[in-house]
Amino acid sequence: MISEVIILNDYASLTGGSSAVAIASALGLASRGVAVTYFSAVGPVAPQLVDVPGLQVICLDQQEIAKDAKRLRAFTSGLRNGAAVTALRALLATKDPARTIVHAHTWMKALSPFALEEVTARGFRLVVTLHDFFITCPNGGFFDYKRGRICRRKPLSPDCLGCQCDRRNYGHKLWRSARTALQNKVLRLPSKVSLYIGVTDFSLDIMRPYIPASIPATVVRNPVDCVDERPADNAANDTFLYIGRFVPEKGPQLFAAAARAAGVPATFIGDGELMADLRRMCPEATFTGWLQPAEIRAHLRRARALVFPPLWYETLGLVAIEAAASGVPPIVADRCAATDYIQHGKTGLMFTHGSVQSLTDRLTAVARDDELASRLGREAYQWYWDDPWTTERHVTDLIDAYQSSLEQLVATANHATT
Repeated sequence: MISEVIILNDYASLTGGSSAVAIASALGLASRGVAVTYFSAVGPVAPQLVDVPGLQVICLDQQEIAKDAKRLRAFTSGLRNGAAVTALRALLATKDPARTIVHAHTWMKALSPFALEEVTARGFRLVVTLHDFFITCPNGGFFDYKRGRICRRKPLSPDCLGCQCDRRNYGHKLWRSARTALQNKVLRLPSKVSLYIGVTDFSLDIMRPYIPASIPATVVRNPVDCVDERPADNAANDTFLYIGRFVPEKGPQLFAAAARAAGVPATFIGDGELMADLRRMCPEATFTGWLQPAEIRAHLRRARALVFPPLWYETLGLVAIEAAASGVPPIVADRCAATDYIQHGKTGLMFTHGSVQSLTDRLTAVARDDELASRLGREAYQWYWDDPWTTERHVTDLIDAYQSSLEQLVATANHATT
């Protein structure tokens, strides 16, 4: 019986989708009477984690390795964060491996692979949620940043090692490759995990060739606690919406070019390195910067459709799910993880991955056809609210996955002794 869960995550605050899931699961598990310890390296601690019954927070107040001005320290702690290992060892010494699950969400930005090695070395069952592709790919994305396209090289193969695909430079690519080799070839962490949790079948299928077939893997939907405000009257709106970071792999330039070609109004919510380029490409667009959830929901209700145009795979794409919950149809690239949930012609539309012309055609079709826009919006809304992605549902599925993996481990052990 599982009585306690230790959650490992680089960050103690809401820095992105993976941290949002880690925090939501910590709160949800604690509300079910499971004792939870949230262990992180980088602060500050999110307010919602403070003073929660049954929830302990340990935050080491370290820096993310990418932001550490002392580069030698960042280089070494990125391989092995000694302070994190020592603190985690002290925590694990107070816990019972037979009754405690350790669930890792992110570790490559601060905690380091040795934190996970400490867990398995002390006999604890390790669960890993695959929010990204770092379990196998050195840059975490199966993406060639220099060429702006999906990478299909085998991780750590000669072809991979010879390719400068990193966002920064080849030296950084080699360091990341060394870290992945340490994680996978020396520590052999992928074979020591008790359960892998994917966030979509799409992303899990990409990683299956690189994780041991003998280890259970399942999909648990992320929590997306949306507010039911009835479906938006999206056919009465004319603006197409982008939400996310302004970085090449997210595809905002693709959207800007297509919106300009289709002659449709565009709104960009977010910020990032491509801001100047996007303003130049689409000077008539609206740029809001980062907004609070309630403000984003308000913009969604004023949108005709959401555009989700990533050039890389993604592992989910929560904004497409949030748009559907508002009754705003998503228009998504046909080779990204959001395709697991968006049905072309029913709850949204797909366009050819990376194609400005294909996206332009989709924008034009939705802009000109009120009936199409309205029908897609209604169907998207109905799809989400027929089975909403609540934290309650997420935690139930999570506990079921924990219990199922435990039963499988017991059955395997019993079989080995007979």
